[in-house]
Amino acid sequence: MVVNQEKINFLTAKYGVVVPRYTSYPTAPEWKHEYSQEIYESAIKASNAQAQGYSIYLHIPFCQEQCYYCGCNVVISPNKGIEINYLDKLKSELEYYGALIDKSRACLQMAWGGGTPTYLSPEQIIELSDFIKANFNLSPKTNDYEYSIEIDPRVTTKDHLSALYESGFNRLSMGVQDFNLKTQTAINRIQTFADTALLVETARDIGFKSINLDLIYGLPFQSMSSFQDTIQKIKEINPERIALFNYAHIPSIFPYQKKYIDESQLPSQDEKLKIFDNAVAEFLGFGYEFIGLDHFAKPDDGLAVAQRNGTLYRNFQGYTTFAGADLFGFGITAISDVQGVYKQNHKKLNQYYSSFKGADKFMNCTQDDRERREIIKQIMCNGFVTIDSGKYQAEINQLAPFVEDELVTISELGSLTELRLSDEGRFLSRNIAACFDTYLRQTGGHKLFSRAL
Repeated sequence: MVVNQEKINFLTAKYGVVVPRYTSYPTAPEWKHEYSQEIYESAIKASNAQAQGYSIYLHIPFCQEQCYYCGCNVVISPNKGIEINYLDKLKSELEYYGALIDKSRACLQMAWGGGTPTYLSPEQIIELSDFIKANFNLSPKTNDYEYSIEIDPRVTTKDHLSALYESGFNRLSMGVQDFNLKTQTAINRIQTFADTALLVETARDIGFKSINLDLIYGLPFQSMSSFQDTIQKIKEINPERIALFNYAHIPSIFPYQKKYIDESQLPSQDEKLKIFDNAVAEFLGFGYEFIGLDHFAKPDDGLAVAQRNGTLYRNFQGYTTFAGADLFGFGITAISDVQGVYKQNHKKLNQYYSSFKGADKFMNCTQDDRERREIIKQIMCNGFVTIDSGKYQAEINQLAPFVEDELVTISELGSLTELRLSDEGRFLSRNIAACFDTYLRQTGGHKLFSRAL
């Protein structure tokens, strides 16, 4: 990947506007259909007829304390015990839908997120994993599966790691955000470099081969120079993958941000762009490949290989190598994406406990939705797509500024048009994909998203 850093500086300033991340299309705020259990179960039957592997996601919402920047759906409880009833309800949901999914189909991808999944004890992790194995066809320990889990280094022990490895997990994702103590204090997340590095070393000794570290830029007291120190420490740890997220400060939605994050302590937009630009240059210079949006991976990592092969995929678990796999979500707020049907579980514990069959959001996509979803997915994942020139002429016209800035090239192929993103254009794939989002242009369409950069 060849990137002109001066040009990146110009583009980030020009295109750093709010746009969706497109883990789905239509995006979740547009899922406004009345929930139908019948339609959802019909989608599961259609999925079974495809006879392909699938993905599952489990949401473990509990955290011992609140990180002030966080916009995730969490339940704060420093005292253990609250998870017991939740695990019982989660098992009921797993058992019900596990019976509907054909046992001949393999679960190729599994992810546990939160919250903090390692809020659970090692024994609870093993018990829950065994229950999943009893109700789903988990793939054997070969290279054709990916079972990942988000862990908090502050509460994760060696016993946790051993339990996860014993349960079949082969990828770990650890939150770091920033190693600067002043920033950590402001966001209520004290986590030393030494503890994080030791946990990574322990995980590798146990047998984990792939580790991702999450970073966030735009947090209180960050500057390009302060974040440079974090970058150097990340290089020392040398993870297989890195995620570099843009902090989304939306205090109108997230009350902890409003209460505890002082906006005067946030870096300016210009400083944020300097932090991002410098981090990109550092990670590319260190040998990582840019996967998309804010993700980096080593050249031999599965994501980098899939991108080179044009088979990269994107769902609610992020970038994945399992293209086209239907996703079944379990637990509060968990999202399912099955044969063009989206379902998000209830967000409140009491609602979920009353009925796991209910939903907070639901949508049965139209044919136009499905076609645009594929276009957006190809742009976001692989950087090129071929479209019907006549049907999408208005969208092609919207791409003119991106063509002028050499972010996209357009080639006419008879009645078809090929769009191909440049190396710099891939950093702005969200903006380019947004040209095909009809909901953004509708009156009343949801507009409250994070900045592209």
